[in-house]
Amino acid sequence: MMQQTYPTRRVLTVIGAGLILALMTALTIDQSLSLYFKQPELTPVWLFARNITNVGLSEHYFVLAAVLYVFGKWVRPQFVQTRLWARNLFFALLTSGVFIHIVKFCVGRQRPHKSEVFDPFVFHPFTTHWDFHSFASGHTQVMFTVATMFAVAFPRAKWAFFVIAAFFGFTRVIIHDHFLSDVIGGAVIGYVGTTTALYWVGLWQNRSSKQSDKAVSAST
Repeated sequence: MMQQTYPTRRVLTVIGAGLILALMTALTIDQSLSLYFKQPELTPVWLFARNITNVGLSEHYFVLAAVLYVFGKWVRPQFVQTRLWARNLFFALLTSGVFIHIVKFCVGRQRPHKSEVFDPFVFHPFTTHWDFHSFASGHTQVMFTVATMFAVAFPRAKWAFFVIAAFFGFTRVIIHDHFLSDVIGGAVIGYVGTTTALYWVGLWQNRSSKQSDKAVSAST
């Protein structure tokens, strides 16, 4: 479940491909896609997306991690893997959450609904104002963090988890809280943040194991 060596090449590939795709999307279809979902006849679609988009709120999954950890720690101690997965989910959410907020603060992109024409090129970097935290999508980051964690636990179904994450991420575009390029950025940060968290947890666990072994050897 934990990375023994950091997959630098894969992470850089994901970041590079994501940045290129996000830039191309921003230059081509971000604005037109937002304008498309402004059409009155698509109001039912907007309402549906609005009702389900908060599946991507991080608190749901922090609670899930806490409940599963307690279950695997005290209710069913034999479920060691459940406890470890819950712990890793917590740290993955925390790590990718820190990454997303750093990016939001540094980029300062205006949210689509703050402009009547959905201008995708309004930036006010280094601001804490929510209206300028469009890039990248936090909801999407959360969904791809969770999807990556489930993909680690159930690799045969990994693409199903990523498709579900992408679906909920796209609701952010429909309700005009984000551009499509923001969603792409959120997906990249969710995946990279989770990969990084698993690597860090693996390092910590290996270090703890070595210290325990030394303590046992010294006592004998």
